[in-house]
Amino acid sequence: MGNYFIKNYNKLRYPKGSDRTMGLRNAQIGAIHAIASFFTIHKNKAAIIVMPTGSGKTSVLMMAPYILQSKKILIVTPSVMVRGQIKEDFEELKTLRKATVFNDQVEKPKVYELKHTYNSEIHEKIDRSDVVIATPQCALTLSESEDMLNKFDLVLIDEAHHSPAKTWQQILINMNNSKHILVTATPYRLDRKEIKGEIIFSYPLSMAYADGIFGEIEYIPIDEAPNKDFLIAKQAERVLIADRELGYEHYLMVRANSKEKAKELEKLYQTETKLLLKRIDSSMTNKVVDLCIKELKDKKLDGIICVDMLGEGFDFPNLKIAAIHSPHKSLANTLQFIGRFARTNAENIGTAKFIAMNDNELLIENTNMYSNDAIWQDIIIDLSEGKTRKEEATKQYFRDFRKGNQQTETIDEEISLHSIRPNCHAKVYKVNGINLTAEFPEECNVSDLIFINENDNTVIGIGKNYSPPRWGTNNNILDIQNILHVVHFQKECNLLFIYSQTKTEIIYEKIADAFSDSYEKIPKYQMNRVLGELSEFEIFNSGMQNRFSESGESYRISAGADVSSAIDPITGKLYSPGHVFCKAQTEDNQITIGFSSGAKIWSSTYFSIQEYIKWCDYNGRKIANSNIKVKTNTNYDYLPMPKRLQAYPDNIFMCDYSANTYSSPPILYHLDNQIDRNILTEIVPNIIEVKKDKIKLLFSFQNLLEEITCDINAKYTSLSSAIMLLDGRGKISLVDYLNEYPLIFRTTDDVTIQDIEYCEGNPKAIIFSSDNIIAIDWNQYGTDIKVEVNDNRYHPTEKSIQSTLKEILEANNDYKYLIYDHGNGEIADFISILEKDHYFEVTLYHVKGMSSALFNSSVNDVYEVSGQAVKSTIWLKTKPGFINKVTSRRRAGYCKFIRGEFEDFRNTLKQNKQLTGKIVIVQPSISKSIPIPEKLQEVLAATKYYISNSGKTKSLEIMGSI
Repeated sequence: MGNYFIKNYNKLRYPKGSDRTMGLRNAQIGAIHAIASFFTIHKNKAAIIVMPTGSGKTSVLMMAPYILQSKKILIVTPSVMVRGQIKEDFEELKTLRKATVFNDQVEKPKVYELKHTYNSEIHEKIDRSDVVIATPQCALTLSESEDMLNKFDLVLIDEAHHSPAKTWQQILINMNNSKHILVTATPYRLDRKEIKGEIIFSYPLSMAYADGIFGEIEYIPIDEAPNKDFLIAKQAERVLIADRELGYEHYLMVRANSKEKAKELEKLYQTETKLLLKRIDSSMTNKVVDLCIKELKDKKLDGIICVDMLGEGFDFPNLKIAAIHSPHKSLANTLQFIGRFARTNAENIGTAKFIAMNDNELLIENTNMYSNDAIWQDIIIDLSEGKTRKEEATKQYFRDFRKGNQQTETIDEEISLHSIRPNCHAKVYKVNGINLTAEFPEECNVSDLIFINENDNTVIGIGKNYSPPRWGTNNNILDIQNILHVVHFQKECNLLFIYSQTKTEIIYEKIADAFSDSYEKIPKYQMNRVLGELSEFEIFNSGMQNRFSESGESYRISAGADVSSAIDPITGKLYSPGHVFCKAQTEDNQITIGFSSGAKIWSSTYFSIQEYIKWCDYNGRKIANSNIKVKTNTNYDYLPMPKRLQAYPDNIFMCDYSANTYSSPPILYHLDNQIDRNILTEIVPNIIEVKKDKIKLLFSFQNLLEEITCDINAKYTSLSSAIMLLDGRGKISLVDYLNEYPLIFRTTDDVTIQDIEYCEGNPKAIIFSSDNIIAIDWNQYGTDIKVEVNDNRYHPTEKSIQSTLKEILEANNDYKYLIYDHGNGEIADFISILEKDHYFEVTLYHVKGMSSALFNSSVNDVYEVSGQAVKSTIWLKTKPGFINKVTSRRRAGYCKFIRGEFEDFRNTLKQNKQLTGKIVIVQPSISKSIPIPEKLQEVLAATKYYISNSGKTKSLEIMGSI
């Protein structure tokens, strides 16, 4: 056994059919020679044959083992019916003898129809057979048998679009030593899974139509009406009777989408038409279905009613009328369905007709097929060929990827790049130079799963993340997560797009550093261009950055149907754009698009890798196009767009942490565990020096000291990494943290700088009057105004400003609570709380000693205390936040109550009363009676302006000198 196909190879002929002679069609001749050519070179690759329904795929399946001189073949079919049809044809070679491929004396193959799962009792029957035909479940059991596995050298898959399904795929994996041929009319799937293999022959539907093997088709629409099913049924009856009167032997198929619907239609056709129809569905036995089909083919019925039956592989060319009560919603299923009716291999048949309700809402591949003006002949051909061309292009695209850095190594067959579908998200950098063969940073944990495509400058890396599960307390058990990284360089714009599931700034920058010679961040005004060339905006998620303070509403997030309506001109003066996510219209279709200040873009869409790269390039061209002017024609346009930071201004007077830091501050980490549960916001960043191209900052806490530099590209660097943080489960340096959550710098003329964004405000609104100064005669109290606080080491005897302020505050009996809180991370030096009928007034006092010799002579005297004053407004953002801050400070040994008790304070402030705030700067170096220099006025005016616009804190007072 095993030499039947070899023995009969020389008897194979390739006659070309014509109107007068029997033979093979063009599609069949092309397909069979493509198979011979392909397997001459490729021994173990899978070949995909694309042929339209009705073009003779079965003959190609039957000829393939002869042309390849196979020993034993397995044919996998999608249904029992098709299995039986192929078995009947193959064991008699009916179709091939009719086409004169073989003469009538040719020896017939031994064909075994595997109707049940494989077992040892049928081993001998299969062993003696040349051909085994099975449905997937039965074929799977055969492929799992060690005895039978290596006996087959060719596997033929009929209707190969099923092959990505788990059972079909496992058959091919088990029989990977065999040649694989997959035949289909639709080489694509609704779930977009890859049909693995190389398309070696694709016969277009237009050629099938020209060759006369795909017949004329016509769509007959029914105007929309409540009695839809009745109208379709009556029209189907009229069309069928009219065709028969013209001499055509046509029959009807009624399509439903459920068994219940099929039963309803059966009654409808029985009572409202004269047609004799029978209903079949998957719940009926094979015997009942076979009997019904026999009656149909014997022309004893007018047609059938079915639910997704008689589809793939069913051959009855007289089935010419389709009453579509329930349309398919996918192109593949629609083409398979239409192909059953477009066959031409019978006498006395005419145009196939499809009757359905006019439905303008039903789109297939963005095409309205079920509308009055739909010309199906053109639509079906265009859709089919367009989809097939796209699939072929996709396969070619992924063939251009190579594994790792080796030019000849092919991609592991078990890893399908075709099946990777990232959600649209990218971090974008402007870069100089690209190195596609660079290694991913160590943190990505990408080893050998790297794929490179030089044609479109794309690198895919699949890393692994090992972490203990949430319920684990040690590293003995680890969860393993595959992490996708995509790096794409858009050469025409010099833009680098990075997709990383980690979505952390540290990883983005390390990847950019690894793959580019140099890179820089992209400012928001350029990122905003992704909204260009769009219309019909509907903004359903936006963020706005408060330009004045991190207290109050530091970052406003709005979500809803159209949140832009909440923005008005006044809002535009207070806020700048943070992020935006919207729905909008391109020339062709509706999209979603969003961008944020971190040079990130995203969409709600999931794309293939190829589509994702096109999406990056589309948005990249807009980002790089300086001619694009964005106008959404919504209230979003009121928000002023920040500019790119070109140089640091010399009037920066303070800096502060971002809103993210205050909302979720990381914990300070120290190797010797000297610091326990302290958070970053307890470290006050101090500006040491401001230059045009950089700012030097000092961070100090207890015995920790670190100097950090922020350059013009908002890149934070340090020589020491003395301060480490615990952010989540990981340990990171303060520098890495600030690169992800950069500081906010503010100037005296209402400019806010964060990252590389330079946002101008309204400098004309910044004014200062000496009326805001409360003149204190410090000499009256015996105060040494150069001493801020008494301490045993430096100032044990002098009366400090703090001591005098305490005396002044204690003299006011209206205060219900007085709190002293001097120290690292303080709320303020003193806190007073006044209880009114409907609200609590909380005043924060910030004390600074006089370091200069003369009054109103040194800006440095007010810089630090002004910055502290602005920053402290964060603690008055909410009443619970204020209570919690006091509680945590008291627990740490600070916040000592001078008046009132802590428990009473906590209970009292929980009353249903509003909280309002005041800020007081206590700085004796500021004199009310002496003219204030312009530079000093700028600092004080800016401080007052920021505080007044910060939210619940509405006023600033200065306790100065007379």
